[in-house]
Amino acid sequence: MVDIDELMGFNPQDLSAFNEAPATNYEQNVYKTNPKDSKSESGNYFSKLRVIYNPFDVKQSIVPQATYAMYDQEGFFMVKSKLANGDKTCPIFTSWKKLWFSGDDTKKEWARKMYEKTESQWVLVQILEDENKPELVGQIKVMKLPKAIFNKMTAKMNPSPESKKAPVPVMDYLIGLPLVMEVVPGPDDPKAPERKQREISYDLCEFDTEYTPITKVDGAPLFTEAELETIDSYVTAKAELAKAKTEAKKAAAQKSIEDLYGSIKDLYKKAIEYLKENSLDLVEECGYREWDEATATRVQNWINTVSQMQDPKVSTVGSVVTETPATKIDVTDPFAEVAAMPEETDDNGLPF
Repeated sequence: MVDIDELMGFNPQDLSAFNEAPATNYEQNVYKTNPKDSKSESGNYFSKLRVIYNPFDVKQSIVPQATYAMYDQEGFFMVKSKLANGDKTCPIFTSWKKLWFSGDDTKKEWARKMYEKTESQWVLVQILEDENKPELVGQIKVMKLPKAIFNKMTAKMNPSPESKKAPVPVMDYLIGLPLVMEVVPGPDDPKAPERKQREISYDLCEFDTEYTPITKVDGAPLFTEAELETIDSYVTAKAELAKAKTEAKKAAAQKSIEDLYGSIKDLYKKAIEYLKENSLDLVEECGYREWDEATATRVQNWINTVSQMQDPKVSTVGSVVTETPATKIDVTDPFAEVAAMPEETDDNGLPF
């Protein structure tokens, strides 16, 4: 029941919508390095960050995402697809296949027009430096991983046998390497102004050569001076082992590593515990989740309408018999819009 006295003296600025952050807001959780936000004279976006392992599941530290963008009479909406997990039973995908492989050129062209899929990969990052957004320093966000940076990460973490290079743990909490960002806008083309956003380049982004441990989310050191000394001794011992030419030097370096093992293990525990308390679960935030029932109906109506060669923006076909039953859909995806942003087209999946 509304309190009349409170109502009569109520300040409209006190509405919770004006004073409380939404429970889920991709703008708060996603780190973007768009040159349009740059404060540099060159117009390039400069920052430094750490790409880090997912503390809730280290093996799932680069999470794929496949998203469909659709319109109907209610407006624009996006949903994540289980195609990201290699599951081709996605009802949107199976409905596309029926049109694409129908043998009818008209239906194939209709499918090309109506089905808009975006593919991307997501990682956790901690911002180390960013003069464009200094308030973000220390914070842990999720970031859509540009292909150029993914390729550089792959070359370091998963080198080919032919290269004879040892894997470099660039995402490691203690001894990982900073990523120096220099993001270049596309060309100024009066005839095609959209190129400035669509042709953003990450080719100049490079991993530094000096390791940098993670920090607290306020930018303060997570590790004490003594702990940093331990990490430095560990890095030095590993480097000595890698370059040792004699068995004696190898043995000495290996002995140093073994002596430091217990202390380093404790520091990893400290890092993981801190991250679990202060970062997002990457898989939970960016990975595929089952669709909820309310949106299942909306998506199935879209599929039914498109399959009948009608535009879902202006019409809706009623329920029809389909081979694929409606699946649960999650429409409350805070990252779907980001995954389709034209500013990072090198992340986009190719059309079917």
